[in-house]
Amino acid sequence: MKIEHEFKSVIDSIEADFFFIACSGGVDSMVLLHLAKKANLPIHVLHVNYNLRGSDSLADADLVKQYCIENQLLISIHEVNLKEKLLKQGGNLQNEARKIRYDFFESKLSEHQNSCLLLAHHLDDQIETFWLQLYRGSGMKGMAGMNQKNVNLVRPLINTTKAELISYASINNISWREDKSNSSLDYQRNLWRNEYLPSLRLEIPSISDSVLLMQRVFNENLDQIYLKINIVLNEIKLNNYLTLSALENYNVGELIELFRSLSIPLNQLKPFLNLFNSQKGSKIKWSNSVGIYNEIIREEKGFSFIKVNQKLEIPILKIELVDQRPEKFDKQTYYFDPNRIIGDIRIRYWQRGDRMNPIGIKGSKLVSDIITDAKVPNAERARQLVICDDHKILACFGLCVDRRAIANDERQVLKVSLKNQSYP
Repeated sequence: MKIEHEFKSVIDSIEADFFFIACSGGVDSMVLLHLAKKANLPIHVLHVNYNLRGSDSLADADLVKQYCIENQLLISIHEVNLKEKLLKQGGNLQNEARKIRYDFFESKLSEHQNSCLLLAHHLDDQIETFWLQLYRGSGMKGMAGMNQKNVNLVRPLINTTKAELISYASINNISWREDKSNSSLDYQRNLWRNEYLPSLRLEIPSISDSVLLMQRVFNENLDQIYLKINIVLNEIKLNNYLTLSALENYNVGELIELFRSLSIPLNQLKPFLNLFNSQKGSKIKWSNSVGIYNEIIREEKGFSFIKVNQKLEIPILKIELVDQRPEKFDKQTYYFDPNRIIGDIRIRYWQRGDRMNPIGIKGSKLVSDIITDAKVPNAERARQLVICDDHKILACFGLCVDRRAIANDERQVLKVSLKNQSYP
């Protein structure tokens, strides 16, 4: 039969010597289990009971367990009270269920080297995924659907329709249970499965074929796209910065995948494109509970990516009494006259209104203007340090020093530097 032939073809292409099978008790996973048993594969069945549907949940687990007993198969059942957990901790039911499920799967896979997990996703799931991802504003990778093979996860039935699975189960007298929650319209996937897609197919009978064609095209292009965007992804992750020139040849589709890889909401793409023609200091900001960034700032020659809740840690000063000031010194080490210091020397981040008397100019100057003139990137301005005493700013760290406290030819001077010399 076609299903058996396709199953064998997939299994023969896998370099694994042991197979875990995720089985819920539904028709798709029971057919998958039957095929694996018929092929005499070394298998271990995995079932998750969320205890969401009372006696129905227990009946699902009993069906899978009984099949394994009758066929002398290993089985592990993971019990969890998901409803109680959500009441205590909150969260989205489907997201939490998926996390519990895959954490369990990964823990079992780690117990057996050279093993893989067989999942019962089928062609109808693939089409539903396209529409769900489109509805959610996903990028090309999301709409491209699920891969048949993804490291140690394998979907042998991904090219088989639900109708074909039901027909095969009926012909081969395979028992299964129907999850009543699949008919509930409380979940987006069920809305697409039971309401939207049937209506679309009535209006456009070839709509599913068109979706599968687009998914195939998306997958063919994704490898090339990710070869391209991985270059700038590495630059962003390494430096939290990206040059304008790095994005010169990027189209909107590629930028969507870049944003998706950085977990930046796609509704920020248009504002980001506007930053290309904005003045230095312009920014976009968003709420982000998933990714590591929540702000992009336009710099003179590129963009700074600001991390969520980026902490500003103040370094520790190293203050020493030395015999004399050297002839040459850098802008990260300062030499002050002890007699011209009022109170204690300390370090802090600059504040609006800070003013100092830098060497080389007459009068005073705002620290904000010193930072601007030094072309400090906007993303780094909040991190600009000043060294001060109880009365005045002594130095704008790394940029300039105040003339009112510098040491001249005194025998003893205060040498001030940072204990952590790697501080930017």
